[in-house]
Amino acid sequence: MKLTLKHQSHQSSPSFAALIKERIGFLAKVLRIDEARILVERRTESSPPFRLAAQLVTPGPDVFAEAADHTLRAALHKLVKQLKGRIEHRRQKRAKRLRESPLKALSGRAFEGAR
Repeated sequence: MKLTLKHQSHQSSPSFAALIKERIGFLAKVLRIDEARILVERRTESSPPFRLAAQLVTPGPDVFAEAADHTLRAALHKLVKQLKGRIEHRRQKRAKRLRESPLKALSGRAFEGAR
């Protein structure tokens, strides 16, 4: 997994970069992530001042999320929570589609046989 961090109006910190890599690495156990693009932004004129945005490049549709809070750690926590929710929703959607597909195939054949 390739990790790309971009900072806007904020100095990068090696400890925060390591924390991001650890949290995104945890998500990589659930979903294959080819690349993670993370934007760390500090907005001086608005509240909350810290905003994080993520794009996870995966096989299939990419996963996007963004979060804002008063501290970087809190914004990261919210971001990871959103990403987990979107990954889980994607997983459940696929499982539902796989569960229903044999039923659709059978009902389609039965309909054709009635002609």
